[in-house]
Amino acid sequence: MMPIDVRALEIFRAIADTGSATRAAERLHTTQPSVTRVILAFEQACGFKLFERSRYGMALTEPGQVLLASVERNFAGLRTIQNTIRELKAGLHGALTAAAIPVLAEAEFGALVGTFMKQHPQVRADLRVTAPDLVLKDIITGEVDFGAVIGPPPPGIDLATLPIGRRTMGLAVAPGHRLAGRASVHFRELEGLPFVLTVRSHNSSVAVEAMMREFRVQPSIIHEAGTQRTAAELVRNSDAVGFLDDEIIATLPRGSVATIALEPEVAWPINLLYRRDRKPSPVFAAFLGWLEGRGRVRDGGPVPARAGTADA
Repeated sequence: MMPIDVRALEIFRAIADTGSATRAAERLHTTQPSVTRVILAFEQACGFKLFERSRYGMALTEPGQVLLASVERNFAGLRTIQNTIRELKAGLHGALTAAAIPVLAEAEFGALVGTFMKQHPQVRADLRVTAPDLVLKDIITGEVDFGAVIGPPPPGIDLATLPIGRRTMGLAVAPGHRLAGRASVHFRELEGLPFVLTVRSHNSSVAVEAMMREFRVQPSIIHEAGTQRTAAELVRNSDAVGFLDDEIIATLPRGSVATIALEPEVAWPINLLYRRDRKPSPVFAAFLGWLEGRGRVRDGGPVPARAGTADA
């Protein structure tokens, strides 16, 4: 089998692209006689003509066109190898796989992973956005390196927990509501008002129900909404009160609802969860070290919370 000279292939491609041995030599920073000598030897080794020569330049023969297509396909593979070598020389490379609930993936958590990617451009991020129970499933089964939820993992699941942020819950009412001008409202003052709650598994609903029991508050009626944004729309167009976290409140159109601090404060940690019994990949280990270097992991355990689940 004829040995393949990569330099001869480079010259072959350059002549095919420029139509001239002289222009190919200029592109490759060599001399025209050297290019001519190499391509003649390559044609002899192939056993057929690659180019038709004329006073106007060099044009590929039919066999030359077939060979060029094959060479281009293989050079694409060579470029992939070269890129991999460059990434290895540059340092960290590979994939960072994670799962998060939508309200975090679209806010703090997505921004955090994006900042890490900017500092490590060779790292590929695979961020899944899914329901809380599927976040936990993906972590436990090893489908992802880690995940992010609001609140702690459910009891009985042994996962390492790192707090990376905090969410608080505020009260939302329509701009014309009698409470709209208040700076803060105690939960007891909500006795007899209609409530808009998100689905029962949502962390805010769990907290509100706990406070209803603690302060013996009975709403006149409870409406249920699938998401916090839906709850905000119901509140905006009714006399009901709703309970939204601060990240959602910050994204609502100005003046669409009035937001009020709730007393006592209801807060949850944003937790990063991962399997402590699984050796982290080099990329995930670097991510954990980067988090600690940024001071995103608080000492002393999770941020205290009144109530909550891993839902959001």
